[in-house]
Amino acid sequence: MTSKGLPPRVAAGMYFLAGVLFVAGALAAQRPGFAAVGVAFALLGAAMWLRQRKGRD
Repeated sequence: MTSKGLPPRVAAGMYFLAGVLFVAGALAAQRPGFAAVGVAFALLGAAMWLRQRKGRD
């Protein structure tokens, strides 16, 4: 049984959303230093989305 995984747009969206939620959780817990991890996840998701769009054009 083979699996192709998630479509690139879905994976990028999930990384971006995870980053946003991580930032929100870090700020709610008053740990702003951990928000950098969330920013990194959000940037990774945005980069994945942009790379996927660039390849389509």
